[in-house]
Amino acid sequence: MNGLKFDDSLVELLASTAFEAPSIFDISNPPIISNDIVKKLVEVYMDEAIDFIMSLGVKPLLASFLAEDIYALCNEDSLLFIGRFLGGLVPATHIYKHRALCKSNLFLHSHPVPLPIPSPEDIVSATQIGYGVECVVSKISSRRAMLTCIEPFTDWSKVIASYDDIVEKVLSVARYVVIIDGSDMAFLPMPSVDEVFSLLSSFKKVLEPYAKVLYVDIDLSKKAFIY
Repeated sequence: MNGLKFDDSLVELLASTAFEAPSIFDISNPPIISNDIVKKLVEVYMDEAIDFIMSLGVKPLLASFLAEDIYALCNEDSLLFIGRFLGGLVPATHIYKHRALCKSNLFLHSHPVPLPIPSPEDIVSATQIGYGVECVVSKISSRRAMLTCIEPFTDWSKVIASYDDIVEKVLSVARYVVIIDGSDMAFLPMPSVDEVFSLLSSFKKVLEPYAKVLYVDIDLSKKAFIY
């Protein structure tokens, strides 16, 4: 990649964040429903959707149980832990402050569901805050994690413009986890390991013309990685 040399030592440093990353796999019996059920509820009023989910015997998971860890790379052998944030809310002021402190061009955060690719919102944040490398780490099973880093060849605009196909692929996964935050309920994609690798293949194919993409496959039990 243009700005950083992704050698073994740097990749190992970034991959080490996977071991402590909060994950849906840390929760016993998370509330999972099928894609077919999600499709039925897309245009239903929220109260009706909640009643229907409850009628299935599914108890939504409180959003506060989901957390993301965020790091900034301060130099090629030092990661600064910015914090653990609950419910998917990350105050932008934290990122700005630590970017200035570290002069970092790389930020890494975890995803609590097995989705090791940046979301559209992640890319928008990278654009607004002005850093050049976006990394996401996520456990894809209880014994395995994946790390993805992307760096645009020029800027983030073409990456963002390419996301429609990626989002469509993500939303096609077979299972979702049910989340509730106050009176609002949401469904987060919960891809299987096979679906994760299919998504990663599509992600790289779509973005290759516009960005460099690095994947790291992390064996949590053996503490080993391949990239």
